[in-house]
Amino acid sequence: MIKYQRQGFIIFAPMVRLQRYSLLLFFFSSAIFVAQTMDSLVHSFVNTRALSGAKISLLAIDLSNADTLCAYNPNMTTATASTTKLFSTSMALEVLGPNYRFETGFYTDGQIDHGVLKGDLWIKGGGDVSFGSKYFNGEGKEFDAMDAWIDTLRQLGISKIDGNIYLDASSFGYEGTPSGWSAWDAGNYFGAFPAGLNFYDNIVKYYFETGKPGSKARLITTSPYQPHLQLTTKIISSNIKGDQSNLQGRAYDEHRIATGKLPAYKSSYVVKGTVVYPEFNFAEVLKSRLILDSFKVSGGVKACGGLNVPDYDCLFRLFSYHGRSVQEIAGWTNRKSVNLFAEGLLNGVGYHLTGSGTNAQGLKIYKQFFGTRIDTTSLRLFDGSGLSRNNRISASHFCDLLNYMTTSPMRNEFFETLPVAGKNGTISDLCKGSSGEGRVFAKSGTMTGIKSYAGYIQTVNGKTLAFALIVNGFSCSQATVKQHMEVLLNALSRQ
Repeated sequence: MIKYQRQGFIIFAPMVRLQRYSLLLFFFSSAIFVAQTMDSLVHSFVNTRALSGAKISLLAIDLSNADTLCAYNPNMTTATASTTKLFSTSMALEVLGPNYRFETGFYTDGQIDHGVLKGDLWIKGGGDVSFGSKYFNGEGKEFDAMDAWIDTLRQLGISKIDGNIYLDASSFGYEGTPSGWSAWDAGNYFGAFPAGLNFYDNIVKYYFETGKPGSKARLITTSPYQPHLQLTTKIISSNIKGDQSNLQGRAYDEHRIATGKLPAYKSSYVVKGTVVYPEFNFAEVLKSRLILDSFKVSGGVKACGGLNVPDYDCLFRLFSYHGRSVQEIAGWTNRKSVNLFAEGLLNGVGYHLTGSGTNAQGLKIYKQFFGTRIDTTSLRLFDGSGLSRNNRISASHFCDLLNYMTTSPMRNEFFETLPVAGKNGTISDLCKGSSGEGRVFAKSGTMTGIKSYAGYIQTVNGKTLAFALIVNGFSCSQATVKQHMEVLLNALSRQ
């Protein structure tokens, strides 16, 4: 049987042969009892009134012998939300490797003369989603790497640029949000999309002033400044305590609509949304850091938008900056369910292999990669994060993937990215105080009408299971679905 440890996989082969008939009969009877117990639990789960009318796909297998412990519609495909990230993170670890770091290159067509770069500086982004990210930089530290760029220029003997700084984020293309993303998701902070150049998780802070209840909130400013933003504000001041607003919009569309409610009588209330154009956002931040650091650029900082991109082989390479490793990014992707990181890994694989980091190219690589490793019948993937409601994945697809990853050279690295039930990540409150605590290692998925879990279980009897639980189209609360799922997970942990 296979037993997972946080520092790696240890594989045990059965060594003890049962020699006494009575002992064999005992184990045989126990197995029948366990099967009957799981069957009854599954029957109760799928027939509970709270899940009436919902689509359910579930499967749990013993990885030591491929025995099915429980199943219900295992091949039925549905949208699964963030458990989709298991596909993008596993592929990135295998294709790029855990130590791969996304690169940002600095090029020039000029010469350095007495501390002045006479010519233009080109910054070519390679899709580093970790740059200035809050997951790697504490509050106020998100500018450190950008300031380090300016220090590096000075170390190279450049104290002024007599020309322009051009920002090139074309490596990930300009397709916009993936198919199946709603404007409600894409405009909010969790719907940030990756580009060739990214900063602070591509989040913009909207500052609203609210008045008496019933009055319309007023946008004061944004940080960073968004020069192309066209915001229609419909937010109403209300007698509430928290944020009940929503920002709607899509990638590379300057129009945004703000709806919902915010607490009344606030002079400056912050709501987080996504940037409109990552390149322009990056330009605004870089401009402010150059001014703060007294570094002069005669021409200015300009986003090229993919137009007139030079042949970088004909330019002089000044230096390169490398972001955080794939292992670190994948860890945050699965433990905290960071959508931007998942999409960045998907696009990054496409860029690394083909020179094109678009969503379309990433999806082509998806199909080729998994098509040779698991049964992809009926599998449909439209993004790397699971925000797309067009995705179609079954419990069997997840278990095939999880089973495959036990044979992968990246099995330990992949396992390390998974949250632990009752301990950390997005499942820190799952099975808390129950038998599943510390034994379920899984990714969760949550959207309106969708709840899913997929991962591994280390049972009390030393078995390792691969499982997936997917419920789609329910009308009860997320908490209610979770409670019913915990019953199954705890039961599986006791096998």
